[in-house]
Amino acid sequence: MKCKHPEEPFPLPVTENPKPIGLEKVRETAVAVPLIKTEKGWEILFEVRSSQIPLQPGDICLPGGHREGEESPAETALREMEEELLISREQVELLGETDYLLTGNLVIRPVLCLLRDYQGSFSREEVAEVFTVPLSFFQETEPERYEMRIRKVPAENFPYDRIQGGEQYRFHTWKEESLFYSYEGRTIWGYTAKILRSLAREK
Repeated sequence: MKCKHPEEPFPLPVTENPKPIGLEKVRETAVAVPLIKTEKGWEILFEVRSSQIPLQPGDICLPGGHREGEESPAETALREMEEELLISREQVELLGETDYLLTGNLVIRPVLCLLRDYQGSFSREEVAEVFTVPLSFFQETEPERYEMRIRKVPAENFPYDRIQGGEQYRFHTWKEESLFYSYEGRTIWGYTAKILRSLAREK
């Protein structure tokens, strides 16, 4: 709905394309969803994060990372996949982006791609091992669902004396669903599982 502008200049700005407040603090990331054609059909390549990585070591993930400069999601996903899997850009065919995940101050943009002539290489600084899972597994399997409760935790110097209720103030809490897939003794969960669940619905 368009509002009629007043005859006199209004003292506050009005925009035709509103955007989220605080967008400059959102961390933009992208992940590649590498598809490999095998004798068994289409499979998705996953990584196990190296134990040397301080954040989420040992977790199963897709190749990806934070955007640098003015990179597009595809450029970020390609750069990270090349670095983590030690491949050349010529081995990758981009198929396009899929629905993205927005959670807290993080945006994760999945990029579908075909990976050809892959020989199992990876950077041991970032990756402990790689493996594949048939795409059909995610299309045919419902994930387990668990509820997580998230709450705000003020910093030590938070000025409780300036808000009603002080330290007893009831900060907002919210629920977030966490998904789990189990495949041949491996657990794929969290944001990675949410991305795969979204892709499975696209079939």
